[in-house]
Amino acid sequence: MKTLLATLTLTFAMANALAAETFTVETVEVKSFQSTLKGFDTVGAGAGGITPPPTDPTTPTTPKTPPTFGDRMDNAGKVIAVAKDLVALGEDIYRLVQKGKPTNTTDFSPIAIVPRDPISKEVVSPFDMEECSMPSEKKYVTTIKSSTGGEAVRFEYMVLMSFGCSFNGTGKYIQSAIVQPVSVKTSYGWDFNASMKLNSIMNYGTKAQPVVGAMITIKYQMNSWHTAFERNDTIHITGNGDVKNFSN
Repeated sequence: MKTLLATLTLTFAMANALAAETFTVETVEVKSFQSTLKGFDTVGAGAGGITPPPTDPTTPTTPKTPPTFGDRMDNAGKVIAVAKDLVALGEDIYRLVQKGKPTNTTDFSPIAIVPRDPISKEVVSPFDMEECSMPSEKKYVTTIKSSTGGEAVRFEYMVLMSFGCSFNGTGKYIQSAIVQPVSVKTSYGWDFNASMKLNSIMNYGTKAQPVVGAMITIKYQMNSWHTAFERNDTIHITGNGDVKNFSN
């Protein structure tokens, strides 16, 4: 009986200590990624002093060929936001990571911010715009660390965008913008999910020469048997090619 009481007391104390654990989150822009296996989830050292169980070495599966720009643009067309003469097409929300694994990028539709034709008032197809830039990329890493400094989650992703498009010689629109997960590293015992959502679109130019912009939110959810954690980051993009990541 004494042994049982001692075990229950120790278990209760450990549960209280884990429940009180705090986490810090940081999102930074990087020049290159730390991971060597792009697109694979990996199990890292346990956060907060938790050591993962030993696993048998396995050979990773060869990653699928990433979809081309044209593949993604074929999925564009759904209206997800309207601001007077500006229209956003694509997917208003999609999953980036599910249960610690990057989702299949072929399911993603890019976000395009286009005008309405001033005469017909029809939504302009992204393919009817001209002088679009070559796709540019920004690389980001989000890390979630425990109070002891252990890295519970490391999420690497890119923001890809083709911008500066004109229609009938005016404006700076976005033909394609997408958040693409690259790799996810989670410590043992954690379930990590991430999704992207378009919040709003706006015009930073004039009615005659629009310069479009958009606010995109990346939502993180991290869960274990003792803790639930959520966080939102906001990414701001413009038709001039600006990309800024606001970390809350």
